Amino acid sequence: MRFYNRVLFTAIFFLITGLTTASAQVELQRVSTTERADGQGIVVRYHLTQIPDSFRVSQPEVNRIEMVLFSMGLNTESLIPVSVTSHIEELDLYNLLSGVGTDLYIAEGTFFVADAYPDVNGRDVLLSLRFATEEEAAARAGVVTTDVPSEEDVTEAILEEEPALEEPAPPRTSEHKRLPLTFGVQGGLSISNVFNASFNRDARQGMTFGFTIDIGLPYRLPYGVKPSIQTGVHYTEKGFDNPSARFEGVSIEFDYMEVPVLAKFNYDLAYGLSPYVLLGPYIAFMVSAERVREDGSRRDLDDSTREVDLGLMGGIGLDFRVGDTILNTQMRGSFAFSDLQKDEFTDGEKHFYMALVLGFRF
Repeated sequence: MRFYNRVLFTAIFFLITGLTTASAQVELQRVSTTERADGQGIVVRYHLTQIPDSFRVSQPEVNRIEMVLFSMGLNTESLIPVSVTSHIEELDLYNLLSGVGTDLYIAEGTFFVADAYPDVNGRDVLLSLRFATEEEAAARAGVVTTDVPSEEDVTEAILEEEPALEEPAPPRTSEHKRLPLTFGVQGGLSISNVFNASFNRDARQGMTFGFTIDIGLPYRLPYGVKPSIQTGVHYTEKGFDNPSARFEGVSIEFDYMEVPVLAKFNYDLAYGLSPYVLLGPYIAFMVSAERVREDGSRRDLDDSTREVDLGLMGGIGLDFRVGDTILNTQMRGSFAFSDLQKDEFTDGEKHFYMALVLGFRF
């Protein structure tokens, strides 16, 4: 009965929480380049269906300029191929957890200083690249500028497309407004047992549910792999059934609040699909430890059970983006490093656990 009550509670929780996640989707339709009207550089236009939450332009290296548009659920599925000029060797576009980034690689012997501003007559974002000396570009390297620009900055930016151009004001430095975080919930079924045990037992079926946080990292690995950190708090049911007679019970149940810290590696496919793998440590704090007898009576095993469980967790999963919501399914497993019971009671038993969960983030 306890199991079915928890399943019903989790289903209701998912339904209520899921109703709050629907919102409009921002789409990046095209990235185009054109010469400035004064001939002193290039303008890169990001064609959007609506203005993003914020944006950031930086110059990590003299010959590389990075532009990031921050908006949860920013979609690029219908993006028209990017056009480049003789001054830009490559324009590399990549997805982030909280938006879209582009790296512009400048041709050898050409130097720019960059600034960005919203199109005052539409929903686009413009990246202005002004020809500069190598010394000017080197001095600008490492500077990050972020919206929202003042009216004076917008006026100066518009003048960049007029023949009579004045030198742009030095960029303001700040951090972007939104961190690359997504929050969500997960829940599903589990199966657990112990290893290194000298007695007979069967696996226990249970459940798990909890909250998750994905923290995006600001760089990419080879082959377009995107790293991030996944953590959260999960309620997990562990233990085993039908132990040998010395336990005097039909089930040994251990319940924990579990906090994993997992490295997550995503690879984006078409249609919003993103498979991933997980690996990292976890720490779990005991909520209850009980022996259940055949007549349903229970006895606490708190005195003989360790209050903290440490181990390694790994898994695979699939994210599916629908607007601003990321649906996900995940299979994960773990095994403990620490003994299940305290020294005076232990024979070296350790937890082994697997779970299949569904969830969403936003």
